[in-house]
Amino acid sequence: MDAQENLARQFNALPKEWQAWLEENLERGCAPIDLANILLREGLIDLNKDFSAPIYTEEQHYRELEQAAAAEQTQLSSTFTPEQKKWLAQMLLDGLSKAEIYQSLMKQGFNENDIAFEWVQLKQHPYFQIAEEQHFLLKKRNWLLHTLDRFARLNPEYQLIKRISKPDFADFIQQYYSRNLPVILTDAIQHWPALHKWSPQYFKQAVGTQEIEVQFNREQDPLFERNSIQHKTKMRMSDFVDLIEQTPHSNNFYMTANNAKASQSSLAALFQDIDHFHGYTDHAQVYDRSFIWFGPKGAFTPLHHDLTNNFLVQIYGRKKVTLIPAMQTPHLYNDVAVFSRIADPHRPDIVKSFPDFAHSSKIECILNEGEALFIPLGWWHCVESLDISMSVSFTHFNIDNAGAESFPSLSGH
Repeated sequence: MDAQENLARQFNALPKEWQAWLEENLERGCAPIDLANILLREGLIDLNKDFSAPIYTEEQHYRELEQAAAAEQTQLSSTFTPEQKKWLAQMLLDGLSKAEIYQSLMKQGFNENDIAFEWVQLKQHPYFQIAEEQHFLLKKRNWLLHTLDRFARLNPEYQLIKRISKPDFADFIQQYYSRNLPVILTDAIQHWPALHKWSPQYFKQAVGTQEIEVQFNREQDPLFERNSIQHKTKMRMSDFVDLIEQTPHSNNFYMTANNAKASQSSLAALFQDIDHFHGYTDHAQVYDRSFIWFGPKGAFTPLHHDLTNNFLVQIYGRKKVTLIPAMQTPHLYNDVAVFSRIADPHRPDIVKSFPDFAHSSKIECILNEGEALFIPLGWWHCVESLDISMSVSFTHFNIDNAGAESFPSLSGH
């Protein structure tokens, strides 16, 4: 029997529901090789076996076990722990073949009847049926993002950040804001008093006696950004300046946007040094929608994305910003809210721990004094201070910038 005849015999011997699936997808124009690969992954065909004899013995065996378990389930009970149940559900959702699941569980000491019973219970459970539907939708959206990202990479500008002179607002919206593309404006804040006045000593002179909020003891907590509330500390600005100037390199303390918001009344004098932004923003909101960042060389913000479009304006010192396109989210191990399990994408062994990260593309830039980086909503980024650094971020654009309001939350949390 030649290979083509062997394969045709296997297709003809598929269970009825799989034959209907195959016919439907062929009619839709799906590539036969893609459908064959799915059947291979499901263990329904095997190119290495001679199927002149009856085929699918293993598949039929498991199906018969499950039919028996379904008929006797009132007399049976589960031997799986909650963790083992979760494992089985995850493997099914991930598309592991039935044979691989059975064999893996049998190596753990389960007999075939116990596995068949648990399989039937899981497949019949309405919660799992909903999970299957939602998992399919998630995979479909991830496929769409991955495909669009692949096409976007055909444009060289997608994988670099332009440095340009400030465009007028309409051009900025057309070329960058509406296209979800970052850009650095090199000359947008030359008129800001902050650019010419701000320094650690200026902060000490202008607001040194004021109490401010900062994050502290960050280096003792790998999840310091997620747990930022636990790291809040009050201190005088003059003491914070002294600490920064006496520390050559540290990520242990930092005044972030959230801390600046809490310290707004204390920092009021500094907001007078932030001027207009060429009609891009409603300057009347500068006090409420601008945020000051101040920290030592080495201050680091781990990988995350924002829920609005932002400008990050560098006033004093330099920062290294690493960005990853929003469409690459499926490769970035997003686990909680806006955070990734990958804190530092520059870690040398990062792909060993997070293999899907190999499909992402990092874009790095140095943000110098007087430059403004547009960070689009959803773009992943991490930021490292290369010097003692002072920055301002803002979100009050004169155009739709909603995102945070409709961001989903886990029900019951």
